[in-house]
Amino acid sequence: MRRKFMVLLLTAAMVVTSLAGCGSKEEAATEEPAAEETAEPAEEEAAEETTEAAGGSDFKVGITIQSLENSYWAGVFGEVEKLLKEKGWDYTILACDDNSATQIQQIENFITNEVDLIMVHPSDPNAIEDYLKEARDAGIKVMCWDDKMTNTDLNWVLDNTELGYTIGKAAAEFINEHYTEDNKAQIAVMNYPQTPILLERENGILEALEEISAGKYEVVAQQPALDAQAALSNMETILQANPDVKVVCSIGAGGDIGANEAFMTATGGKIPEDMGIFSADATQQQLEAIVNGEASRASVGFEGSNKKTAAAVVDLYERLLNGETFEEQNLFRPLLVINADNAPEYLADYE
Repeated sequence: MRRKFMVLLLTAAMVVTSLAGCGSKEEAATEEPAAEETAEPAEEEAAEETTEAAGGSDFKVGITIQSLENSYWAGVFGEVEKLLKEKGWDYTILACDDNSATQIQQIENFITNEVDLIMVHPSDPNAIEDYLKEARDAGIKVMCWDDKMTNTDLNWVLDNTELGYTIGKAAAEFINEHYTEDNKAQIAVMNYPQTPILLERENGILEALEEISAGKYEVVAQQPALDAQAALSNMETILQANPDVKVVCSIGAGGDIGANEAFMTATGGKIPEDMGIFSADATQQQLEAIVNGEASRASVGFEGSNKKTAAAVVDLYERLLNGETFEEQNLFRPLLVINADNAPEYLADYE
């Protein structure tokens, strides 16, 4: 009899943005669990949904990611869920609140429930290597999103330094167009140096700025901002201390969306031509801001939209589950600069 899996959707949180933590401990439920954990009622109502696979179920997939409390991850995994339902697979999608202990328990639960594939977006890659080895030793396929891990069948990764450089290059070209050595751009960087790959991204941004627009800018603030609310609050503080800041570089969607809201409020919606935000992720909200002529000027995306990203990752699940092996353990994702010239094309894919 097919096992039933519970899906952690965090639906209320999905409208918040950018890369944050990983929910409470959740076990993938089976029809005859050996040991049952009961979540708090409020958590169950807000965070769980039991999914019945449509049609026959060929595979069981367990997914654990850092967070669903941001527009990028919520958007992509909303689309992933639709595709998995269409395929009739059993699946569990969990977030771990950026807590490696929680993520370890989630992985152990997947192993106990004998899933066919585990995909992990690590909170701490080093903390889970041994548990992923245990999964592979049990015959489970393992895929990692974002980190070059050892005990995996495939790592789906970005060159984060190159990604940061691409963000910084777009900002630098904008600075060269609107600023001079006598009229320097004041820049705020929305970062998250606690996470190594995001520190790589920030370093890439700073490298591009220095190589392409040296002498024409000054970084006056660097603030952590994974979600839009934190970015909005931090940007308001930055503008109080540095009211001439007009350029923001962000490592992700949250910093972009929050800074854009702060700029829209500060200018009454009248964005000057020398004000711009440059970021990664290219979520629907970011693309809408670009198309509408708001402060968001360019965002580096990957496959082009949530739908395309979801289709790409589910295709990788299926290839792994069907026994395909990859020549290289690290499969690099493409980088795509989306700006006013091409944003309408990619925004249409969200409709």
